[in-house]
Amino acid sequence: MIHMEEITDLEIVKKHLHLFTGNILSFSRELFNVTGRRNPKGWEMLLHRIKRDDPDFLPAFEDPNDLIPQIWEGGHWIDLAKRLHRQKPDITVGGWEGRVKAARLNGALVRKTKDEYVIEHMQTPSLSPEDLWAFVSQASEKAIAGKESSRWADVHFNEGDKYIGIAFASDQHIGNKFCDHKRLKEDALLVAEANNCFIIHAGDYIDNFVVDKPRPAMKADIPPSAQWKLCEHYIDLHGESLFAIVAGNHDLWTSGLTDYDPLGKLASERGILYHKHELNIRAHIGGQKYHLSIRHKRRGNSSLHPARVIKAMWSDGEQDFDIGVVGHHHTPVIENFTRHGIERWAIRPGAYKVLDAYAEMLGFAQERPSCPMVILSPYDRQIQAFSDLRTGLRTLKMLNGEYHGIAEGNNLGE
Repeated sequence: MIHMEEITDLEIVKKHLHLFTGNILSFSRELFNVTGRRNPKGWEMLLHRIKRDDPDFLPAFEDPNDLIPQIWEGGHWIDLAKRLHRQKPDITVGGWEGRVKAARLNGALVRKTKDEYVIEHMQTPSLSPEDLWAFVSQASEKAIAGKESSRWADVHFNEGDKYIGIAFASDQHIGNKFCDHKRLKEDALLVAEANNCFIIHAGDYIDNFVVDKPRPAMKADIPPSAQWKLCEHYIDLHGESLFAIVAGNHDLWTSGLTDYDPLGKLASERGILYHKHELNIRAHIGGQKYHLSIRHKRRGNSSLHPARVIKAMWSDGEQDFDIGVVGHHHTPVIENFTRHGIERWAIRPGAYKVLDAYAEMLGFAQERPSCPMVILSPYDRQIQAFSDLRTGLRTLKMLNGEYHGIAEGNNLGE
């Protein structure tokens, strides 16, 4: 073993250059085995820095990152990591995931834009301590300068002169015996198969009673692990129509107890906008821009006047939105209101869980499954809101010249 205090890292590399065969990973492991210093990843990072600062110091070597494409046209990021692992199996799938995330951060890797819309929003990947410090420092400088936070995103719909429909669904409570799973699937497929229609989810996909009822939850007919599998399947039913998710309190119980956010991971793998609490979306449609503000919960809720919380969100909140959406309470409501002489819309999506023992105890009536939607004009600021998805889809098709009468209505589940 070499006495580390007697030799620098650079001298160690020079001393053992004869071990270098062109494979930086093998050389990094050799340096670790010989010195016991750093770790293989640390040596690899050092060698990259040496190569960057003095290109002639090291002979040409094989860089595994060269295998990462500049544009990924496949599915989830994990699929790319698995493909790279098959190409170079001496790096684990997890190792490739880290390299892919780093490439995404520095702009060396981008996902091929979806044909129907483009999202300008980036998620922060896992980083080395040095890079993380630099990233946090840069992020704090931006925050201090008043830059917009991760709650904001611009979405550009690439449909030219077409009217765009956006549906809203929340409080699915998948796996609960009182969830209308049949209607849930029907609505997801209707949106996925419709032209120019997209959807935003506002949380509480599953019951996930791991906080106050952990033992009964694990012994339930459909425990949380199965609920998450059903949730993933439900999300995938939407195809590329689902472009934004705000988590609900039930969804966040897992991340509240652990350092793992299953819903955030599902969204990240699919390139879907995600925030735990609130998203503000500027939807660019033709020459128009619409501001949507979506939360799962907010203070100021009233069971007697469900739309009041959204009006309060506009008045005492931070955002000048055109459409406000809040989930959590299972009563569906669509109501217009005026602020600064402009018509706004308050939307409570309701729920697919039509019965609830706790709500019944408090005197609430049985609800209907609902998925409201809005239609946004590309020509002028015009918002049409519908409490029923099917009516909205028929109107969208008529506006875009695609509706063919009664037969078309039958294809909308009627």
